Amino acid sequence: MDHYYSILCGIAASVGVLSHILYFVRGEHHQHTLQFLQVLFYGFLSSSFILARLLQLQYAQAMHLGVMVIGSYLTALWMSMLIYRCFFHNLHSFPGPRLAKLSKFYQFFTGLRLDAFRRSHKAHQKYGNFVRTGPNELSVISPGAAVAILGPRSPCIRSPWYDYALYQSIESLHSTRDIATHEARRRVWDHGFSAKALRDYEGRITDYTQELSQKISTFSGNTMNATAWFNYWSFDVMGDFAFGKSFNMLKTGKHHFAIDWLEKSMFLLGLCSPIPWAMPVGAIAPFVGTCFRRFIRWCNEQVDERRDIKTTVPDITSWLLKAAQDKDDVEATKWLHGDSRLLVVAGSDTVSIVLTYIFYYLARDSVHIQKLREELEPLMQSDEPFTVRMVQNAKHLNGVINEALRLHPPTPSGGFRTTPPQGITVDGTFIPGGVNLNVPLYSLGRSGECFVRPDDFVPERWYSQPELILNRNGFAPFSLGEPQLS
Repeated sequence: MDHYYSILCGIAASVGVLSHILYFVRGEHHQHTLQFLQVLFYGFLSSSFILARLLQLQYAQAMHLGVMVIGSYLTALWMSMLIYRCFFHNLHSFPGPRLAKLSKFYQFFTGLRLDAFRRSHKAHQKYGNFVRTGPNELSVISPGAAVAILGPRSPCIRSPWYDYALYQSIESLHSTRDIATHEARRRVWDHGFSAKALRDYEGRITDYTQELSQKISTFSGNTMNATAWFNYWSFDVMGDFAFGKSFNMLKTGKHHFAIDWLEKSMFLLGLCSPIPWAMPVGAIAPFVGTCFRRFIRWCNEQVDERRDIKTTVPDITSWLLKAAQDKDDVEATKWLHGDSRLLVVAGSDTVSIVLTYIFYYLARDSVHIQKLREELEPLMQSDEPFTVRMVQNAKHLNGVINEALRLHPPTPSGGFRTTPPQGITVDGTFIPGGVNLNVPLYSLGRSGECFVRPDDFVPERWYSQPELILNRNGFAPFSLGEPQLS
């Protein structure tokens, strides 16, 4: 009987190696995680039943043998993967943490500290501009990386990470990986961000800004959680733009329940994001995806209500609604739902982060406060209503904003892209096709190849001391646009 055990386990191990060499080593397979698990489960049950009949075993013995067969297959599969990744992968010559080249679990376990961008920065300081951060992943902060990888003419596409949206049926402009689809959807958004449209939004933003200012004044010199209040302001503004009504966080001084759901789900998404194949499992898990699913349902309800609101005051959603006039059009409704959530998430959290760091640096150095007052007070004395055009040429103000963005971009870890089949060359370094790339914007903004005194807050570098900027390509706090059709 032991002879049969050895033969069957040997066959299973051989199949494991062959399945890696002939199948898993190529292409993307993260979307089939649930199917793989089902095949293993039902394969175990059926093989146990067949072995019990063929070898005349008791079911307990057959199930034990089935476990050994499945275990032999998986062990051989994983060992083949590890050997390939370590010695034969086309990224084997790039430096990086040893465990990172073997498995994405390295990022998962180190990511439990929720400071991925700082760990990435330390890795670049140790290994250089090109760091292998995963079995098929590079982190790049070479000066030309942002243009080559994130720029509008880049041949790279969004990486498998963005497929997380598919597991919740919330595809949006941000998550779609198809270039043609993205280009068509972006045309809809372009109308909502034209110069005229942005001017039309000013009045609504001004009202919330005045409310924020009044709330801050009530503290009368006492300490306050400025981060929280900037967060309330930004979410109220984007709630208005997305759903035609505020979240009323400024009025209540506390989070809206839907935003609590969002933040809890983002925490879990951050933990699982290094491992794309785990996302389909997380999406159906009873507890892991609960808050996210609640937030999605709530947003869908708000969007449907927003469709029935007739308003003469323009907002971003007005343009999205024009592209989804037919309420019975399932495809149009899907995009409207997905893009409305994108508005809330991307348009609010990012702004509150920037505001927080701007005021952090102002609080640290009163010299900048004095410079801003000298620059802005003459503008504020005008009888005209305050507009963005009045301060668009305020050099020190814009320098403060740019410097805060450089040092603390809203998405410090950046976004992932996948190289085209023919590969790309970044500043003389060739990167093979099918590789997942990341440009950590926190590290890029602090690159000594792009900026003099890269860790110092120097707003003057943006207007009176341009010699402190060595390469402007290192400034990409909000990325550099999206791929376009050639």
